[in-house]
Order: sequence, then structure tokens, then C-alpha cells
Amino acid sequence: MTLQQLRYLCEVVRCRLNISRAARALGASQPAVSQQIRMLEESLGVAVFLRSRNQLTGLTGKGETIVTAAQAVLAEATNLESIAARSLDTGLAQLRIASTHPQATYGLPKAIRKFKVSCPGVDVHISHQTDEKLWQLVQNGHVDLAITTDTQAVPKDLLVLMCYPMKRSLVARKGHALLRKRRLTLHDIAEYPLIGLDERSNGRRRLMRAFNASGVRPRFVVTAADEVVAKACVEEGLGVAIVPSIVHDPKRDAGLGAVDVTPLLEPSVTSIVVRRNVSGMNHIELFIQAFAPAWTRDEVRRAARE
Repeated sequence: MTLQQLRYLCEVVRCRLNISRAARALGASQPAVSQQIRMLEESLGVAVFLRSRNQLTGLTGKGETIVTAAQAVLAEATNLESIAARSLDTGLAQLRIASTHPQATYGLPKAIRKFKVSCPGVDVHISHQTDEKLWQLVQNGHVDLAITTDTQAVPKDLLVLMCYPMKRSLVARKGHALLRKRRLTLHDIAEYPLIGLDERSNGRRRLMRAFNASGVRPRFVVTAADEVVAKACVEEGLGVAIVPSIVHDPKRDAGLGAVDVTPLLEPSVTSIVVRRNVSGMNHIELFIQAFAPAWTRDEVRRAARE
């Protein structure tokens, strides 16, 4: 059994048992990933995956336990690498962050600028993807921390630091009738064509739950890959969009107006997810405080103990 095999195992699980997608993420061939998984099962003497016609269909009972243990092993291996990096030249230290696209584009740069004042020698690496299970990247040791609003299924071996409520705004071209409404409702919004995000995203699902609860059916005319594309479509007059409020910058988006619609949607909280052994990792603690000043080093360590 090797760390590489454990990484392949966890990546296959993260990719929802899609070996082709896992192979692309790992920079390996599909046969190589399949072979390593087989070798891991042979060394353990148990089947980790359920199979049907050579397709992975799920995890066995023991497989679920093995995956959880593998994720913990990979996290500790990453912790050892971080300790080693800190014992060398600080210029070799790294901070790996995963977040949603809005945070990566509009929220993180300001926090990183503040962080760099105290840790100029730490290289920051940002990866962004959909909100769903970003915390798994922390558990698997792929990143040091994740910024996400999806924390319902986070296991107890990870630490969730709630930072601030996620606000959402309706954006439309300046002069649009919706921007002049005193009391905007979902019924009002549904009368106009909407620019939506990917149907698999948490934001889209929250929006649909709100519309369904109000008994109205919106008309999506464009589905955009991310909020930047959605704003571009709004600027072209294709419709209106509901996006995280941090996405709208009055100076940068001179042709757009925005109205806060947070009360119309179910609440969500932007949180940082880290491993509980974060204490003593100064650069991670300092970044947390740069992103959310209320989370001082003492507060983070107290939360980790609790």
C-alpha cells in the first residue's frame, strides 16, 4: 500500500467514481488509476468498491471505512510536508486555498493582499470550483483550507469557522424597472428573463427552492458557467441575474445596478474549513485572520480545542 494508491482512491471517490475524470485530475491514464486501485484492494485483502460490468457503482461497507482512513492519512502526510516546509526557508512555504469562483475572483485578492504584509515569503495557490463538497479537498490534503457555504456534511475531524452571511443581489442594466421597485419580490423577478448558473450549483438550487416555495416559475434564457459570464450577459441586455453581492462592483460594473435580495432567499454563511490541527501553522492562522478578522489566532485555537 502506498500514498499514491491512497491519493488515487480518494480522487476516484471525489470524482463520484468516475475513473476517467479522476485520471484527468491526477494527470494519469485511466488504466493506471484502475491498476493502482486494484493493487490497493489486493494489498488490503478486501474490495473497496462495488462493481457492475467493470464499472464502479459504490463503496462496500469496509470501503467506506477505508476511504475515511485514507483521507485522514493523506491529510497527515500533507501536514508533515507543511511542517518540513516551515522548517526550511520561509520562501518555500505555500498556502493552498480552494473556493468558489466568486470568492476566488472578488473576495480572496483583498484578503491575500493583507496576508502578504505579514507573510511575504508564502506563495498562495488558489483553485476554484463549485461549492459542493469543497471541504473534501481539505480532508484529502489537496488544499490547506476551503472557503465555502456548503458545510452541512463536514465531518468532525475538520473545523468550520463561520465568517459572515452570504448576501445576494439582483443585477440588471441601469434603468431597469426592477431596480426602481421599493419592495422587490420573486414574483416581480420571475416576470423577466433570467440569467442562471449551472443547475448543479448550490446557488442555482437555493434560487429554485425559493421560487418553488413562492409558487412561481422563472424563465431562464441563458445558463452561464460563472458569475462573470452572467454579468456579461446582463450587460448585453439578455436578462437579469441573482448573484453573490461581492460580484457587483459599482465602479467596475458602471452599466449595472444592483438590489439586495438576500431576504428573499434561504440564508447561507460563508465559512472557512480547515483541519483541526491548524494550531501552530502560523501562515494558515494569519490568512484566516486576514479573511475574517474576528477569527484571531486565539479564537481559532479555542475553536479547534472545542
